[in-house]
Amino acid sequence: MNRFRSALALATVLVILVPAGTALAVKLFTTDTQELLLRASPSSDSKSLASIPPASSVELVNPHAYTKVRYIKPNGEVREGWIPTKFLNSQPPDSSVTRELKTENEAIKERLDEVDKEKAGLSQRERDLSDKLTQLNAAYEELKGGSVNYLKLKSEYDSAKSSLASAQEHIQTMVQENENLKLSQRVHWFVAGAFVLLLGWFIGWATGKRQKKRKKGSYYY
Repeated sequence: MNRFRSALALATVLVILVPAGTALAVKLFTTDTQELLLRASPSSDSKSLASIPPASSVELVNPHAYTKVRYIKPNGEVREGWIPTKFLNSQPPDSSVTRELKTENEAIKERLDEVDKEKAGLSQRERDLSDKLTQLNAAYEELKGGSVNYLKLKSEYDSAKSSLASAQEHIQTMVQENENLKLSQRVHWFVAGAFVLLLGWFIGWATGKRQKKRKKGSYYY
C-alpha cells in the first residue's frame, strides 16, 4: 500500500511541476506509520535537522528519491531539509481523515444525548401539565354552575392549556432536531466510506496505468 501511495504522490508531483522545472508550493503529507527525520541533505547519513511526527503536512521543494520539503514546527519555526519521497503522499493518511470524522461523530453523539435528555424532561413536563389540566377541568366543570371560584379556575385552566400546547410544540421541535442530527451522523459515515472507496479505485487505476506503460516500454528493448 505504501508503494502505491508513493507512486500516486510522485505522479501528482510530476503533473503539478511547471515546464521550466520550478516546483510549485505543493502541500504533501507524511505517512502515519512512523516519525521521520528531516535531513540536511538527501542521504540517510546526513545531519538530522528535525523530527517530523506521523501524518504531518509539508511543502514540496524538489521531488526525487529524497524530497526537499519545508516543515513548520508547532512553535512556528520553519525548517527545510530532505526526507525519503516514498514516505510522502498527496493526500492526508486515512487515519487522519478517520480521526477527524470520529471527532465530528462524537460531537454529534453528545448533542444527541443532550437532545434526548431535553426531550425526556419535556415529556415529563407534558405529563404533569396534562394531569393538572385534567384536575382543573374536573374542578371547572363542578364549579362552572355558579361557584365563586369559577373565574380563578378558568384562568388556571386556560394557563395550563396554553403551557401544554407550548410544551407539545417544543417536543416536536426536539424530535425534528434529533432526526436531523441522526441523518447528519449517517451522512458523515457515508461520505467517509465513499472517500475511502474512491481513493482505493484511483490508486488501483493509477497503478494499472503505470504497469501498462512499463509493459509497453519493454517492447522497444
